[in-house]
Amino acid sequence: MTYFLLDGKEITATSPTLSLSARSYRYGDGFFESMKLSEGRLQHGYLHQQRIDKSLMLLHMDLPECFANTSLEEVIESFCKSKDISNARIRSSFLREADGFYQPKNQYTQSVIEITPIDYSGYPLNIEGLKIGNYKELAKNSNFTSTLKTTSALTYVMAGIYAKTNDFDECVIYNELENVCEGISSNIFMVSGEFISTPPLSEYCVDGVMRKIVIHQAQSYGYQMSEHRITEIDLSSADEIFFTSATRGIQWAGNYMGKSLKNNISKVLSERL
Repeated sequence: MTYFLLDGKEITATSPTLSLSARSYRYGDGFFESMKLSEGRLQHGYLHQQRIDKSLMLLHMDLPECFANTSLEEVIESFCKSKDISNARIRSSFLREADGFYQPKNQYTQSVIEITPIDYSGYPLNIEGLKIGNYKELAKNSNFTSTLKTTSALTYVMAGIYAKTNDFDECVIYNELENVCEGISSNIFMVSGEFISTPPLSEYCVDGVMRKIVIHQAQSYGYQMSEHRITEIDLSSADEIFFTSATRGIQWAGNYMGKSLKNNISKVLSERL
């Protein structure tokens, strides 16, 4: 069962919320944030709020009125406590609701929070490694919105369809310069020897919260961590490849384009999340 909050108030899944003239429906005018509740606490709430504030600013959207006197973190934790929910996946969408065609008449923003209870806490590492491939039918656009999680997500949808069609668990998405960008719903890291690397934000990957956590964690534990351009050739010679997301933590790849991969460092980092 999934619970829904519209501007901070609970509604049913069948409640009318968006009209057919809504900008989010017509233009994909909005963004979303994926989060995780573990043992009653929203994980990394401060970093999620930072990214939400950045997205609101860059997309010229107002903070929803329901968060004027209380934070998103407080709303989510209070609601989950009232429903006796300890662990959950959470998607918080911010949708511009204004008259006008491509030019909105105001920056009013609506909040929709989806809370889906799950039966485990923390970030368990996948037992079996992911089978991954390359998706190159569409490239990730190179502009500042590419680092945000906007509701205009056709590239990821098409990559997901490609992965399913070709029996992959995950696919590598490339940018317009044919450099490695990210996964379908995650950031990507590779390990070569003792060196860990991930594409910098200048390659237009999503500015993921778990990406920040893992970079800091790897540096804190003495690994040689760097952000630099990664090519397809680099990936093909990697010892390990893993993906990060706010809801799943670290997920390691067991096979990339037919090559078997290890999970030594990804396992260590996952255990320390």
